[in-house]
Amino acid sequence: MLECFLKYFFKIFSLIWDNISDIDSTLSTIGIAISAVGCIVIRLKNKHNRLICFNLDKQTRQSLKYYVSVRGSDVDPCEQVNIANNSGFELIPFFMKAFKNSESQYFIILADSGMGKTTFLLKLFFKYKRKIFKKYKIILIPLPSSQAFEEIRKIKNKPRTILLLDGFDEDGEALKNCASRLKEICDETELFFKVVITCRTQFFSDKESEPQITGKIRFGVGKKNIEFKKYYILPFFEFEIISYLKKKYNPFFKKEKYEQALNLIFRCYQLVMRPMLLSYIDDLLQDNEKEYYNVYEMYEILVNKWIEREALNNNNLLYEFSDKLAKYMYVRNKIYIKPNEITNLCKKYDIKLQSLEATSRSLLNRNANGDYKFAHKSILEFFLAKNASNNFQFRKIIAKNGYEGYEMLKLFLKEMDQEYIYKLIRDELRGLNDISFEYFQLSDIKLYGMSIIDCNFTGCNLQRAELAGARLTYANLRQADLMNANLLGANLREANLEQAKLSGAKLKLTYLQSADFSNADLSKADLRRAYMRDANLIGANLEKADLSGADLRQANLLLSKLIGANFTNTNLEGVLLDENQVNCLRKECDLKDTWVYVFNTKKIMNYQSYCEENKL
Repeated sequence: MLECFLKYFFKIFSLIWDNISDIDSTLSTIGIAISAVGCIVIRLKNKHNRLICFNLDKQTRQSLKYYVSVRGSDVDPCEQVNIANNSGFELIPFFMKAFKNSESQYFIILADSGMGKTTFLLKLFFKYKRKIFKKYKIILIPLPSSQAFEEIRKIKNKPRTILLLDGFDEDGEALKNCASRLKEICDETELFFKVVITCRTQFFSDKESEPQITGKIRFGVGKKNIEFKKYYILPFFEFEIISYLKKKYNPFFKKEKYEQALNLIFRCYQLVMRPMLLSYIDDLLQDNEKEYYNVYEMYEILVNKWIEREALNNNNLLYEFSDKLAKYMYVRNKIYIKPNEITNLCKKYDIKLQSLEATSRSLLNRNANGDYKFAHKSILEFFLAKNASNNFQFRKIIAKNGYEGYEMLKLFLKEMDQEYIYKLIRDELRGLNDISFEYFQLSDIKLYGMSIIDCNFTGCNLQRAELAGARLTYANLRQADLMNANLLGANLREANLEQAKLSGAKLKLTYLQSADFSNADLSKADLRRAYMRDANLIGANLEKADLSGADLRQANLLLSKLIGANFTNTNLEGVLLDENQVNCLRKECDLKDTWVYVFNTKKIMNYQSYCEENKL
């Protein structure tokens, strides 16, 4: 094709040369012709530099248009107390340089939802694609696509190809087994020159697989050990946000809009650090006086405005469709769905939407294969959170499944749940009584000194909760997660803490009479001078717990793990232990008034009789 073009080009060029006498005109003509040939050659050369299974929707095009260069770091920003404005490095120049050498093959880019992972990868793709002189072709494939692996296998000359893979955390198989899926990807991509993958930060829960210091993730693939260079996208800082706004609202032409946007940012700076929310700032500006305290409030505005624009007839129908579709996709562990599934869903729930509304005029985007997904996964998670907040059974399913791969869902529920409980407290000045908060997300909640009697917190996430001095008598905290919670001086008399997670919890001076801790995890918990008379600690994990000065009279510690626990000056009068526990503690503690359960005889006897019988 190129040879044919050049043949005709030189014929035309000869004709022009023979008929042009003016040297300036001749040089201009030659320059134009050479430029034209150069453009065609570049286009022909780049025919393999492709976006596969990728449709650029309006919002993505807008994001690329107003793109502000993102910075990266090899340290998780969550691990950094203060991030300096000049910290990190620009990711695109870094990768443009990395694509010239063969030092590292695999890279993984981590960031929270809405932080611009996809936009960054697209920008990197186009930046490299437009290079005139380059040794490698570049291809971008979204991993959630059902055709992803098939397209990877089709690629020819893999050693001369840079492969960009977007959305590992949205891959259905990765959601089932993260490590196994990553190994499959490595198997399929080991021949490529470079492989860059984007993923949510929280997707890798195993800290050993994602060390914080080395900045590397290692996976064994056959006899080969794959090493990922790991980088995090840093949040936007003030100068980057202002740079974005200047691109979007030119202060010279749109001064009022620009100032309104700045005003909104200064009111809720922490919320607009996410580029995705910045891209929808027009919707947030419509009520310029509104203050946003939660991310979910912003999403509520965005979703409602979007539906308002897209719905042909009835906003409620389109909202209901999105709500049902989100649940349908979650239950089936899907990110993409087929058009016929959308039609069947509308029929099942009698949602009278035209086909055009359910696909083209909705919150969905279509990929090159004709499959549909929510424009952003966080919008899917917003609908899941709304559904879970109104449907206890669905909330329970989500809690039982865990939140791996659905961190925004967890954040939305946390904000909704805490706002709900704070509103109850404002309305009920005397405290809360006999209310169910099963499977609520209440981590970091502050309920100092509150009266919360006979309430149900089964399966709640109360990690790092501030409950010092709270009155939680008769509370049901079964299977609740209270890791590192502060319960200093709280009253948990007769509370049910069966199978609760209390590792690292502060329980100093806590009133725990007759509380049920059976099979609970109290490892490394601070139980100094706690009142635990008649407490049930059967099967509890008390390893490395500090029980010095605690009152454990008549408590039942059968089968509990006591290795490394501190029992200095602990009152163990009438405590029930088994033979192994007695052997573990008798050198450290005064057990003269304790009781021993002898397994082989199934008898309970006091420690003195036990010693006499066993000649100890």
